[in-house]
Amino acid sequence: MTCKLPNSHFTSFGFLGSSKVGLKNIFLILKICKYTFNLFILFLFLFPLFSLQKLENLTELNFDNCQLLTRMPDVSDLPNLEKLSFDLCKSLIAVDDSIGFLNKLKILKARGCTKLRRFPPLNLPSLEKLKLSYCSSLENFPEILGNMGNIEKLKLSQLPMIKELPVSFQNLTGLHRLFVACDFIRLNSLALTPSLTDFEAYGCKEWKWVNPKDGEEVGSTVSSNILEFSLTACNLNDDFFSAGFTQLGTVKNLNLSRSNITFLPGCIKEFHCLNYLNVNRCKRLQEIRGLPPNLKRLRAIKCTSLTSSASSMLLNQVFALFLMNLI
Repeated sequence: MTCKLPNSHFTSFGFLGSSKVGLKNIFLILKICKYTFNLFILFLFLFPLFSLQKLENLTELNFDNCQLLTRMPDVSDLPNLEKLSFDLCKSLIAVDDSIGFLNKLKILKARGCTKLRRFPPLNLPSLEKLKLSYCSSLENFPEILGNMGNIEKLKLSQLPMIKELPVSFQNLTGLHRLFVACDFIRLNSLALTPSLTDFEAYGCKEWKWVNPKDGEEVGSTVSSNILEFSLTACNLNDDFFSAGFTQLGTVKNLNLSRSNITFLPGCIKEFHCLNYLNVNRCKRLQEIRGLPPNLKRLRAIKCTSLTSSASSMLLNQVFALFLMNLI
């Protein structure tokens, strides 16, 4: 059973069932029907009034673009809910914690809720899709309370108030692809969840390899299976090439374009899997101390700080690699 009320004009709602039915709820029903003109919805909301049964068979709720909706209510009486969407609810200021404990929920969409400041912790073992982009007032990424292994792809865009990802982000154990386009103060290696193979970030202020001495557990939880790694326009500096850089030894495609690095370290010679390297528009790049032995494609356009001697050395290394690959 589904309930779809997109573009409706109510400010709040509740579910009738085990609780007592008062005049407030009846007026709410009438208000909903006034704006939707849908007799089925009238039946949907009045049915519990007569049967006094919970809406246990409800599997989908859709409140997209309900511009006046301010609160998402308690949904603990909806144990079979599989899809919940409230995209573009621009007046929404509160989401009930019960949303984070729906064991059968597969899809959760809350994009563009521009006034929402807090999202409840999530313990959703069945969740496959999570959409939270464009929530411009959201202060923290929700805590992930348990193992959530069914989300394979995640895109986080335009979340300017979020400063960094929580340690519990690594409980997304099935995450293979992560794209981040946020102005994070710090984006750290906690983002590299155990199953991650494709990581792309754009416009983040800083990357930091997590040090266990900082009190954050990393160890075996940090992914060692990264194949695609891209940090574009992320204000990287040479601290990026710390000891943690060796965690990228499995990478095939590495993109560090539009960053503030001044050199490529010699240890990159040990990246035997690396086929593609992009340092385009790294205007402070002065020195390339080595290149991976199996590199097939190098992009270094508009690296304006490379000296003529460094450029000549780079060309010699590229030519040597080319000859080596011919043999």
